[in-house]
Amino acid sequence: MVFAKGDPGIAALYNKLLVSKDLWAFGEKLRTNFEETKSLTAGHRDLLEGDPYLKLRLGDSYITTLNVFQAYTLKRICDQNYNVTLRPHISKEIMQSSKSALELVTLNPTSEYAPGLEDTLILTMKGIAPGLQNTG
Repeated sequence: MVFAKGDPGIAALYNKLLVSKDLWAFGEKLRTNFEETKSLTAGHRDLLEGDPYLKLRLGDSYITTLNVFQAYTLKRICDQNYNVTLRPHISKEIMQSSKSALELVTLNPTSEYAPGLEDTLILTMKGIAPGLQNTG
């Protein structure tokens, strides 16, 4: 189950955004070792082939999305000069709302980081940890 929860692609994103370049090769080696070890799991063509429900849950796109949000949020927290080109996809209800952004979202007023970063980080942790359960 732990191997099924591992995602080398997500690990590579965290590595690229948050680890110094001189350690990228180490991260690549870890991901290669993970894949090699996973391929040696005896008796199974595919991990969790006997538990389709759990296999489906582990491939949950919500957890992947939260990981991506978390990696970019951590990058913004660690490197205040890092900018992301925003392309918001806002629902029609919000676009047609007469409410200001301040009325729609309450952010932590005591955070030392740019508005919303600490809140986003906390929300991603609260979503990823229970989604991965014992390996979160």
